[in-house]
Amino acid sequence: MKPAVKYEAVENIKTSLFPAVGTRERGQLSNCTLQDIMKRQGVVMLTTTNLGYLDLSLNMLASIRKVGVCVNTTIIAEDKTVYKYLRSKAEGDPAVHVVMTNSGEVQSREVWSKDFINYFGLLKKRQRYFLSLLKQGLEVLFTDSDTFWFSDPFPYFQGDFDMSMVDQKSPYPTRALNASYCAGFIYLRPTNTTLQFVRKWIMSLEGKNIMDQFVMNRLLRADQPVHVKVHPLDIHLFPSGPKFYQLLEQNANYSAVVMHAASIHGHAAKVAKFRSSNMWLVNGTSEELLAREHSLHDN
Repeated sequence: MKPAVKYEAVENIKTSLFPAVGTRERGQLSNCTLQDIMKRQGVVMLTTTNLGYLDLSLNMLASIRKVGVCVNTTIIAEDKTVYKYLRSKAEGDPAVHVVMTNSGEVQSREVWSKDFINYFGLLKKRQRYFLSLLKQGLEVLFTDSDTFWFSDPFPYFQGDFDMSMVDQKSPYPTRALNASYCAGFIYLRPTNTTLQFVRKWIMSLEGKNIMDQFVMNRLLRADQPVHVKVHPLDIHLFPSGPKFYQLLEQNANYSAVVMHAASIHGHAAKVAKFRSSNMWLVNGTSEELLAREHSLHDN
């Protein structure tokens, strides 16, 4: 009989680096050393995943590794299967820390946007994750797993602001009254304003089946509970999927910083688009990766 696996609670997200790791040892997932991570103290990159999005998450991590970005990274696993897989891959990696959600597991398969209860329920978890890290005085870059990094985005998070993200409607750098920001790639600073806003965001989502992003934008437009200083990101540098491929078609040499495959609906469609532009860096689907890992352990 196999021993039970011990899972860590999200409320106790530990962002401290692994003390047993040598300063010059490189991580398997990140290719970063502890020395590299120490250059960006006080900053955490956060992402979440379940088994249905494992391959996309690994593709994102591979793109980050490819451009050489080193940052203390927390991955919150939303099911036990993906938790065990990623824990084994991140073992000894000074940059990547995997924790298991304690706010209820989600299904291991893809969560469709039409499945309102499960989809919105998954999105509503994130704000508590943000708050847990912000309360520790940490700056947080949250990224969805369907992003692809071409270069380091951190130099773009400069100046006096509370939150930074892309508005897909307003011309950069204007903040329009009807701005519609994307919550899938967002940088948050631990200011009093940000903490107040995230708490209100959480409260406004409780008991409702509604997109977290809609609520966020409604609160921002109404300055509720406070006025948030938002630093807009240039959509040409941080495009959504359709915008990226439109610009790429117009100019083969077009260069983005981070592309977010939002508005490309469905796991299969996202993967197909990544493959079509030589942006698929993973050798297999989520199921194939898992089967390969099981075969490795069985032998």
